[in-house]
Amino acid sequence: GIEHKTVHHENEIAQNFAKTGHEVVDCWFHLEHLMFDGGKMSKSKGNIIYADELVKEFGSDAVRYYLLSEMPFAQDGNITFETFINKYNTDLANNIGNLVNRTIAMTNKYFGGSVTKPTNFTELDNDLINTINTAKDSYFKNMEVYHNAEAVDKIVTICKRLNKYIDETTPWVLAKNEEDKP
Repeated sequence: GIEHKTVHHENEIAQNFAKTGHEVVDCWFHLEHLMFDGGKMSKSKGNIIYADELVKEFGSDAVRYYLLSEMPFAQDGNITFETFINKYNTDLANNIGNLVNRTIAMTNKYFGGSVTKPTNFTELDNDLINTINTAKDSYFKNMEVYHNAEAVDKIVTICKRLNKYIDETTPWVLAKNEEDKP
């Protein structure tokens, strides 16, 4: 078994596991620090944000998203309640959440829950496809070098463009006319 001791540094966890023959991960990174409003968190300053409190309020996925999107590789990240809530509302609720809800609702309402693959593409369609392909390529390049914040930004770019595409093509208007349906 593993003797449980207080670990002073996360590298000690990996070293203890490796010493006892436990395989935890293929690679181990020590990243920079999460700062509060540009400075170190401190109990005496009263500026500590506890992860479990954020998870309780917003859910673990939102906390993971914030950390991935706001901690650039090899740099300190920054957090305040305001920046967390702003990121949550802007990216997760207004952008990604809105896109998912709009897409599902319109697909069900106007197309009976399924959409056929288009055969003809407009200039707007091609612009959307190019934006997605460019962002996708950049996403994978960033992930390969552990630049998670930049990779997440590419997902947000795609979602913003998809929302704009919905506004530009007004599928709710097209769906009312049977001749305009794909």
